[in-house]
Amino acid sequence: MSERAMRGISRAFCDALASQDPGRLAPHLDDDVEWMVFGPIDLFPFFGQRRGKMAVLDMCREVSAVLHLVQCDRETALVSGESAAALVRLTAVDRRTGRTLSLRLAQFATFRDDRLVSLKAIFDSFDAVEQTLGHQIDLSAVA
Repeated sequence: MSERAMRGISRAFCDALASQDPGRLAPHLDDDVEWMVFGPIDLFPFFGQRRGKMAVLDMCREVSAVLHLVQCDRETALVSGESAAALVRLTAVDRRTGRTLSLRLAQFATFRDDRLVSLKAIFDSFDAVEQTLGHQIDLSAVA
């Protein structure tokens, strides 16, 4: 697959993900997709591991119930063969608190036959927790 085609698939996938419409995301997912998001599961229960297209689409519905995605910006993207990596900034409103969150994450994706087969995402979880709680976490007690 050419780098240009891979960038197009990666961009289409990110756009579908940002839409929070499982119907737009479904065609970009392999039936046996592996999805892993590393972050604070206590605050964001949709983080963690999912296997299979239906599990990922169910997770997308969970995300929509908790977060209203306002903006999704790819800051940097790298493509090599059928793999892509990106630094992404998300702006979302937490429906539980009404707080606007600005979150950064790194995504690592693998595609096969124009479909996502593996996604691993790592959130800047300390910042996400502080924003979600609405205050800074005092680490002086543990220092």
